[in-house]
Parts: sequence; C-alpha cells; structure tokens
Amino acid sequence: MTFQPKSARDPLPEENAVNMAVAARIEDYLSRTGLSRQEFARRIRYSEVTLRFFLTGRYCNISRSAHSFVNAVKNFMDTHPIAVPTRVMGELYDTANVRTISETFKRLLPKPVAFMIYAPPGSQKSFVLEHQVGRLNAAWLKEPDGPRAFFVYGRAHIRPRDLMRRICVACGCRTSNDVDPMLASLRFEFRHHRVLLVIDEAQHLDIDCFETLRELLDQPPYFSLLFAGSHDLKRKFDEFSATLEQWNSRIIAKVRLPGLQRSEAHAIIESELGHLLRGREAVENKTLIESLIVAATTRDAFEANRTYINIRTLSNAIDQIKTAATPRVETCRASAGEVL
Repeated sequence: MTFQPKSARDPLPEENAVNMAVAARIEDYLSRTGLSRQEFARRIRYSEVTLRFFLTGRYCNISRSAHSFVNAVKNFMDTHPIAVPTRVMGELYDTANVRTISETFKRLLPKPVAFMIYAPPGSQKSFVLEHQVGRLNAAWLKEPDGPRAFFVYGRAHIRPRDLMRRICVACGCRTSNDVDPMLASLRFEFRHHRVLLVIDEAQHLDIDCFETLRELLDQPPYFSLLFAGSHDLKRKFDEFSATLEQWNSRIIAKVRLPGLQRSEAHAIIESELGHLLRGREAVENKTLIESLIVAATTRDAFEANRTYINIRTLSNAIDQIKTAATPRVETCRASAGEVL
C-alpha cells in the first residue's frame, strides 16, 4: 500500500506519512476487533467508500486534505481502545457458586491445565465467570507480565475458524481467514503471559473445535482452558470418551457447581428488596421471600429427583417487584413535596 501523489490535489509529504501510519493503524484495529470496514465507517460517521479511498491512498479523489477524516478515526480508536475486559455490570453476591468458580480460577492460573464447570440452565455461571475475568484483569492490569483472562461465548454450530476469530477478537489479536495465522498471532502476543481462556456454552462445540483448542493448551502460548456449560457438556465428554480421549486425560477436574442455597437466596432477596420490606410485618416478608424462592425452584432435567433454584428466574422476579414499586415510591415523594 502506497500513497503516491498524483496531482496538485495530493497531500503534502508530511501529511502523506501521517495518512499511511493511520491507514496501517486502521487495518490493525479492524483485524483485532473483528469490525468490518462498513461497521467502522458507520462508527466514525463517514461512508465506506470514503474509508476505502483513504486506505487505498486515493483520498485525494475526495478532498485535498484528510485532516478531518484522520481526526475522526483517531478519536474513535482512542475512545474505544483494544484492552482487556475489567468491568462487568451487576452485583456479584458471595455464594457457593462464586466461591467454587473463584477457587477453580486459582487452580488454573499457575500452569497450563484444563477444567470443566457445568451446571443446569439459570445458574448464572456466565455472569459469575465474566465477573471473575474482569476482576482478574483489573487486579493484574498494572503488571506488564501478569496473567490475563478472556471470555468467549461458544454459539451453537460454531466452526473452528469462527471460534478462533472470536478468541482473537476477545484477546485483541489479529484475525484471519485461516486458523494457523490466528494461532501464530496468539502465540506471539502472549509469549510472556499466563493466559486463562474461558469458553462458555462449551456444549455447543464439536470435536473439531475441541481439537483446535487443544493446540492452545499443548503448544505455545500454553493457555489454561476452562470449559463451562450445561450438563450436556459433561455428557458429551462421557459419551464420546473414545473420540475425546486426549481431552479426558487433560481435563484435571469436572466441577459441578453447587447451585444457589436457600440461605443465599434469602440474603439476596433481603438485600435487593430491603428498602421495600421495611415497615411490613415479619410474617408478610417471610411469606413473600418463600414464595419467590418456591417460584424460582425448578426440577433438574438431567436428574429427575433433584431440584435447584433458578437464579435467573429469581432475579427477574426481584426486578419486576422493584420496577412495580418505583411508581409508588415516586408518587409518595411527590406527595411529600407538595405537603412540604
């Protein structure tokens, strides 16, 4: 790619050098984030044609100077830098699930190993995993050679190349249309780091995906891998034990999350609805809490004789109560204001 002046409208040598550097930065940014040219152009409020002309050194066909365009590009990339995730929205309560996942993270960091965590739907393992990833990255953000963690969602019917693209985007590495260049990018980027890669909904991965991921564990950069999913994930490894023989020998532990305990559910409800429960009779509050827990309790599809508290169902019910109470609270405040 060159920016050769072709007419009196072409940029000066100094601006030409700046344009070349910015064009290279754009290409690298697109590769690392997975954004298409069309998506990037929309975000900087320019057309895809304008972006293409700039990247191919033909911006002079549009304008004498690319100063405004370059400023828009730099502002967007500076405002949306490629960085490790450190924040997750929402309150994380100290539950048995959280403690189990936290302990598992600690076992995964010292050396390249693989673990499996599984739980029934509604256990909010994804929420906890994202929080733990954010906490780890925030704690080690100031350490140049400290460990890093990345979260990747394994959608249904995903293929190895698409999975590797998601991993590279999550890690801020260059993507490609082939698996090998992406492995090379990851290998170079994290040659001095310990990295934990969390693959959520891993029950969706097929054998080819698992075999592609095995190279990240067995070869540089020697990632630690945490597969998280439903009971289907464990069942897949049990049923295809011969095909996944290499993996079964590498997964150190298959951890079943203990689930939300009733005492933990009580504490969460009281914490979330405490301002609404004040002034009510203790019996009424106890009845409300028990009814919420009962409504959120569901039968385990894989173990017919076992039930568990669906955290997602419980959280949704709590949110509905808080939302319904908001108009009444605002009305009371308004009435109090009128009286005053």
